[in-house]
Amino acid sequence: MSQSVWYIYFVTRREIIAVLVAIGNSTKAGAWPRASLDRLVEPAQGIALLVDVRTRKSIGVHGAAAAAGQLAPPGSTIKPFVLAALLRAGKINPEESFPCPGKLRIGGRSFDCSHPRLAAPIQAPTALAYSCNCFVAHFAERFERGELAAALERAGLGSLTRLVDAAEVPGRIPVAAGPEANQMEALGEEPLLITAAEMAMGYRTLALSAGRPGMGPVVEGLEGAVEYGTAQLAHVNGLKVAGKTGSVRTGSGARMAWFAGFAPSRAPEVVVTVMLQGRSGGADAAPIAGRILEAWRAGRIG
Repeated sequence: MSQSVWYIYFVTRREIIAVLVAIGNSTKAGAWPRASLDRLVEPAQGIALLVDVRTRKSIGVHGAAAAAGQLAPPGSTIKPFVLAALLRAGKINPEESFPCPGKLRIGGRSFDCSHPRLAAPIQAPTALAYSCNCFVAHFAERFERGELAAALERAGLGSLTRLVDAAEVPGRIPVAAGPEANQMEALGEEPLLITAAEMAMGYRTLALSAGRPGMGPVVEGLEGAVEYGTAQLAHVNGLKVAGKTGSVRTGSGARMAWFAGFAPSRAPEVVVTVMLQGRSGGADAAPIAGRILEAWRAGRIG
């Protein structure tokens, strides 16, 4: 029996820290040719990781050390987990709305919402699509101590993934001590830290639960992010993509940018996670993810 060899072709950037692609059961699990990974990402800067969503096994990896060992705040890519936890716990009604004031202060820090000014109160899907900080922070105050941290851990964050043969560092999921700490955690700010491998596993969890009752607003919001929100540059013609961007500063002031998502959105087969240093999630991480998904959709993977 002949064996199929699968390839992904996309244009990467020198600043890439991590690109993780989780291949669902539409592909045949097998050994990934080392040479093909080396052609994707420059050895000194990049990482590529392929994981079978159904079996949870790594298909192939390039530059495993950074994907498994580099911690970073996730920024707004954490918001779908926050919304899912609020809905699951009954702390927000799917029809509940909130008038975004455009900016807020948490402790001594100011956060602006980058989306267009909204004339009417918004519901959860629109808030997720536009990455509304005010909406998420407002409802995150409803979490009791430890509730949000527990929800993130159940999604696979803060745990060793064992996806790659490399020394792995578990993420740090702090137990928020009060409402403001809950808000900061819900916005993906430090001291919340995760690895790119954990992000891939977390979005795998979201993908596997996409069709379950109560997840509709989350999936709709992730679809909206790609259709009209912060992740429009991840759009792929003919493929419904659900995804989320994130742009965040570390405690040292370094800028980190993320995109994480899955496709097709209502019957996920592929999960894509991109992490860059010193870039914008919407402007730089999202288009890289879009090129990966376009290659997959067009059959250039095989």
